[in-house]
Amino acid sequence: MSERQNAFTIKTNRLSDEVYNKLATYAKSRKLGDYISSLILRDLDDSSTGRKAMEDKKTYEMFEHIKNELADLKTLAQTTGFVGSDSFKEEKPSKMPQLKEGKVADLENISGSLDDDDLEEYSDF
Repeated sequence: MSERQNAFTIKTNRLSDEVYNKLATYAKSRKLGDYISSLILRDLDDSSTGRKAMEDKKTYEMFEHIKNELADLKTLAQTTGFVGSDSFKEEKPSKMPQLKEGKVADLENISGSLDDDDLEEYSDF
């Protein structure tokens, strides 16, 4: 990067009186540099915000495109008989029997046995 200049020149004959007076006020109070810097930082921030908004818009458009493609694929699969139409219905949670408080398991079909050797392994209980 090249060395910074100590000053920039602004052609004031191209500025409106309102803009010139505003700049003159800041220049007299020795705050013109800070004012210009704040404006440029705001512009930079706005451009990055604009870039993010553009990326968000592209993401949304891509999402919409994928959603439309998926709908087309579902329609194609149903019309060609590739899969049954039931495959694309909204999945519902499976209805498993709910255990009620105090009921751990049904004890109707218990099988197995314990030997004395098994009992020795767990004798420290």
